[in-house]
Amino acid sequence: MALNFSENNDVIVPTVDGTTYRGQNGDDTYILVSQDGDAKVSITDTAGNNTIQLPEWSKIKSLVVAKNAIQITCDNMTIFTINGADKFNYDVGGNKTGNEVGSIKTYEEFVSLFDLSLPNSGTNTKSVSKIVFQDELNQLYEVTVNNEDDGNKYYINGELTPSLNLSSGKKYIFDQNDVTSSKHPISFSITKNGIHADGKSSDNVSFYINGYKTTESKYSENFNDETTFDNGFVVLEPSNTDTELYYFCLFHSGMSKDANILIDGFTPVTTPSIEATLDVSNNGASDYVIKSSNNITYNDPTITLVRGKTYEFEVNSPGHPFWIKTAQSTGSSNVLNSGITNNGTSNGKITFTAPLDGPDTLYYNCQFHASMTGTINLVENDGVEILTTINSGSAGGGYGYSLDLDLAYSTDISNNTNNIIYDSLII
Repeated sequence: MALNFSENNDVIVPTVDGTTYRGQNGDDTYILVSQDGDAKVSITDTAGNNTIQLPEWSKIKSLVVAKNAIQITCDNMTIFTINGADKFNYDVGGNKTGNEVGSIKTYEEFVSLFDLSLPNSGTNTKSVSKIVFQDELNQLYEVTVNNEDDGNKYYINGELTPSLNLSSGKKYIFDQNDVTSSKHPISFSITKNGIHADGKSSDNVSFYINGYKTTESKYSENFNDETTFDNGFVVLEPSNTDTELYYFCLFHSGMSKDANILIDGFTPVTTPSIEATLDVSNNGASDYVIKSSNNITYNDPTITLVRGKTYEFEVNSPGHPFWIKTAQSTGSSNVLNSGITNNGTSNGKITFTAPLDGPDTLYYNCQFHASMTGTINLVENDGVEILTTINSGSAGGGYGYSLDLDLAYSTDISNNTNNIIYDSLII
């Protein structure tokens, strides 16, 4: 079916599925409005100065671009085919019915908004997720919710709680019109889990209901069984001071799992997991007393650590600075500087990541007393058992004890009384 229009400057809203709309000699304006279902509409108009308008909140899902024709798939899969597309202007954000003018583009400029170029022959096709907001095409994220084994969780563009990489100064639109998200208003915070972890929504978040900006509280009031709405959107515009953000539900905790949003390629500082903690004290000026995770103490033991793993030394030895070194010596020379923090403390925490390469043997030393010293052996991770060996004497006093932490496995310890495996020793 075809509909022919007048010689005047007509304002046309193509709404009838399977119809070709033909303008005449006037300067006509065609406002693209999505229809229910998979509607297909064609527009043909090569006379006059004609304009295609994409009003605020218009969604675009895909394009097929030819040299002088374009097919635009919008929300609800309505497909608009524009013949003689190179003869039209494209008004992004305009709406003639409200005398609103947006950003005017030529055909080539409009196509370039989608990082496409006009082909000399054939077509270029691209799937996109864009929405018109404030006279610009912005990235659209569609928010849905599904009940997983651990409760309701957000899906963003069909993916379960993804982490996102965004750029400062750009607007990102999160669409909450799907019925599954109707009880789960989304927001964004610098704090993981937002208000559920003593955080608050970011200052760079805006809320829209039925096309109008509103407050966070008014927005969330619409997410109930009694209220229905159109154009429920949250707009995030990260600033250049943002680094890492999180999305969360204003009503329910834990809906985004561990997902984060990194801004401008920010790389978060990851805190290494601590393989084990050793308590370090002193026995006068004679020995360091080191207590393992099974609460057995040893005087100046030999410690075996696994390369690449991180350990903590909780030091409480006033007057006896605890140094990890490359050579056995007093003083503050030969100290290890790489992969270690707070080396040389006498009252504090030393965090040490055993280096992946370098010497197989390091040492711990008191800065002032030569007798307060021991060996640290570095081994590759065989990762089977946690083994503590006592070479001689009794734990807690005297000399000559060896404490092996996270050492390679022992397959048979039944006849070796010096080998004791502690299941609770996490070192």
